[in-house]
Amino acid sequence: MDLHPAARVLPFRHQGPFVTRGDGGILCFDAAAAHISHDEGLTWTAYPFVAETSRFQPSTENALLRTRAGTVIAAWINLAEKQFAPGWQWGGGPEIFAQWILPLYVSRSQDDGLTWEAPILLNRPWCGCVHSMIQTRTGRIVLVGQEIIPAWRHATVMFLSDDEGRTWQRSNVLDIGQGAHDHAGSCEGTVIERRDGSLYLLLRNETGVLYAATSHDGTTWGELQPTTIPTVKCCPQLTTLADGTVALLWNPPPRYDPAEPVTRDELALALSSDDGRTWSEPVIVAADYSRVRELPDYIRASYPYLYERRPGECWITTMYGDVRITLDPAQLTAGTIPLPPLVVLFGDSTTARRPAEVRTVYAQHLQARLIQAGLDHTVANRGVPANNTNDARARFESDVLALNPELVVIQFGLNDAAVDVWRDPPATGPRVPVDRYSANLRHMVETLQARGCAVVLMTPNRMYWSPLLLERYAKPPYDPAEAETFNARIEAYAAAMRALAIERRVPLIDINQAYRDSGDPRQFLLERCMQHPSDRGHALVADLLAPVVIDLLRQRSG
Repeated sequence: MDLHPAARVLPFRHQGPFVTRGDGGILCFDAAAAHISHDEGLTWTAYPFVAETSRFQPSTENALLRTRAGTVIAAWINLAEKQFAPGWQWGGGPEIFAQWILPLYVSRSQDDGLTWEAPILLNRPWCGCVHSMIQTRTGRIVLVGQEIIPAWRHATVMFLSDDEGRTWQRSNVLDIGQGAHDHAGSCEGTVIERRDGSLYLLLRNETGVLYAATSHDGTTWGELQPTTIPTVKCCPQLTTLADGTVALLWNPPPRYDPAEPVTRDELALALSSDDGRTWSEPVIVAADYSRVRELPDYIRASYPYLYERRPGECWITTMYGDVRITLDPAQLTAGTIPLPPLVVLFGDSTTARRPAEVRTVYAQHLQARLIQAGLDHTVANRGVPANNTNDARARFESDVLALNPELVVIQFGLNDAAVDVWRDPPATGPRVPVDRYSANLRHMVETLQARGCAVVLMTPNRMYWSPLLLERYAKPPYDPAEAETFNARIEAYAAAMRALAIERRVPLIDINQAYRDSGDPRQFLLERCMQHPSDRGHALVADLLAPVVIDLLRQRSG
């Protein structure tokens, strides 16, 4: 695990949430007990949390609050009652839906965690996560919950108490209206109270940005709206600090791959002085790039908690990844966590992810092959659909050089060679003439070589008519009756890349020729749009590329 330069490791393994007791001590709880420390976490004393251990097994992820009146309220999911349809069947009629049970409870303590009252059931439907609870200035307690709905996704619901957690009511249900699987929907929410008394909620979902909603009382919430905060599929955590600053802990897409939708490599902290309306530039406070261990994405630095022990001292812990650090938010600018050793794949839509059509692109195959080879390098997919080498040159600094990669694989050509006959008036020549294409590639290769970076070139693949291409390109100079009509033009660009590889003495992966040698190039392309590699096509690229990359990286490390 890599940590921010200003971070210090905490002296314990307990995770948040934490609260400060009336005597200044620290309280947290887990499935086994409540834990109290009076020496800043050096030692802890355990106290029974639930009396009926055969009936109750609190979840690891939970929420904890100490009210201004001194009542401690713990919210947790009871794993002892967990039920689901056989075979993890997600979807079906009411009889299947009724089998999905994961109840939400709260427990109260009137003596700062020494003893606990009997658990109070709030909700029985499947609740996958609970980790945020606050008390508003009016005294109302707001707990962010969630439950599956008959549309077979999670929706968010608040649980509200005006009597120190003795009784509870529900809010309206917040449904994003998208997805139908066990982590789909609007879930894993976190809430703060703004200066004007309104409530602000941020939620996990699958769109690539956090969603938000607001409420004036916690009972009725407005519609969910997208924010501009990029995120992978994981929960955020909001905390209002003593000075009114709002802190946001979450997993944004990793710096090396802004389009990555899942990987939780990096845990970021951002601050807001205007109640979450605008944010400071996020700073990575913890990161796990340990590829050779091949950890699942969810095991990395994720599911965070932030506890302000005192002004200028924030404890950051995570359920996954075992982050246990203390950090002064004022020191965020004191340094940064460097990026891991990178292999950058620089290309167009034949490199980029295609989640609706392709299960595993060659970047993902390559990452797996590097792990199998014992190489602790991270593959950064910088493929952008519709890009030609003019576009690539414009983003070369930000998308490649700024990452200081160890090796770069470059594949462009299809969009350079394209003649846009569908335009009005129709184009008569390629988007990028072949001499300009060569010059663009040469600039990139020479710049990387001057920096000591290894380079691999890959020729563009072949392409064939499909209904989608016929709709746009069935005009001269293309001939709908000729299967190879595109490839005659692409060949000139492949030849230019081959010549540059010889000139600059860099390895060449000749994908174009490999397609030709296969006897049936179409087997490697998507039927709907026969310019993009299918899963089989991406596997072919990986088979050809991986040995070359592995050999180059080993040479450089040896």
